[in-house]
Amino acid sequence: MAKILKAHQNNYLEPVINTLQAGGVIIAPTPTNYCIVCDATNAQAVDRVFRIKQRTKLGPLPVLFPNIRAINEYVQIPDWFDRTILDSMLPGEISFIFWQRYPFPEKLTCGLHTVAVNCTTHSVLKAIVSSINKPLAASSANISGQGNIFVTLEKAIADIGDEVDLIIDAGETPAHQADHIENRVVTIVDLTFEKPFLCRPGWVPVERVLEFIPNIETDVEEYKVLLTNRAQGCIKV
Repeated sequence: MAKILKAHQNNYLEPVINTLQAGGVIIAPTPTNYCIVCDATNAQAVDRVFRIKQRTKLGPLPVLFPNIRAINEYVQIPDWFDRTILDSMLPGEISFIFWQRYPFPEKLTCGLHTVAVNCTTHSVLKAIVSSINKPLAASSANISGQGNIFVTLEKAIADIGDEVDLIIDAGETPAHQADHIENRVVTIVDLTFEKPFLCRPGWVPVERVLEFIPNIETDVEEYKVLLTNRAQGCIKV
């Protein structure tokens, strides 16, 4: 099994940053799940995440940024979208999908050329992404195909602990105590179609999203059809 570092111990960040800069893959905490994390600009690291998770279906990797300002360099925010919404909702447990501006590895976007971006509120992960000064790809630290399950540190270690380079133990995530929340995953909103879509309900409730994006389409099944058509090249985008 990979070496486990206790978060906040002296100089814990140094080996983490060195590992990520060298193209390594780690397990790290988020406010919801423990996630598998790598440099989002490193094609070999991204490919390794897919192999470790045994992900074969359509499943682009979300990308984490240290702050909202950093997002502009990497994605195209549509003119019709009110950018102040990002200021109001990020950092937070919600991701927004935009068209990519930066040439991320093809594997990361699964050929869709869209990217889900997020600014985390977790102090440990925020320190990592701020220190490395690069966007980080992050996905739940478990074998693919298990649905939107809640991934604890123990689950992450059991599933992929032998396959990563480093594990950060920050104890229980905030979601661990939130068993009253139905979906203990990050909410995802897609802004790359003619209208905004809720593509995955999660930690941030739909009612909260509607406060800022009242015209959002909440029919997840309709969204899945559109996304499948896009992936198959059946519609022009």
